[in-house]
Parts: sequence; structure tokens; C-alpha cells
Amino acid sequence: MANPVKKCISCGVPLTEPQDTSFSCPGCGKTKIGRCTHCRIQSANYLCTECGFEGP
Repeated sequence: MANPVKKCISCGVPLTEPQDTSFSCPGCGKTKIGRCTHCRIQSANYLCTECGFEGP
């Protein structure tokens, strides 16, 4: 994925803080997953749109 992740995959808020993160999907490695600090701390679930991998 060439474009940087701009929204949290769990809650949809824009990723702006230095503590926000993005990483490749652990299941398929094709999709970038963006996570805001709040959802990371709360272990909110996310779902990969490419392979269906679900994780906290």
C-alpha cells in the first residue's frame, strides 16, 4: 500500500499523535493497519479488510 494510513481501523479517528501506529496485517501482510493510541490501550478489536484477520 503506497498511501500512509490516515485513520484508525477500529474507531476511524485520524491518526495524528506520535504514539499512533500503523503496521502490516499479521495475517496477510498486504494491508496496512492503523491504530490510534486509545484503541491500542483499550485493546479494541480490528478486522483486516483483505484477509479477515481479527486482532487486538
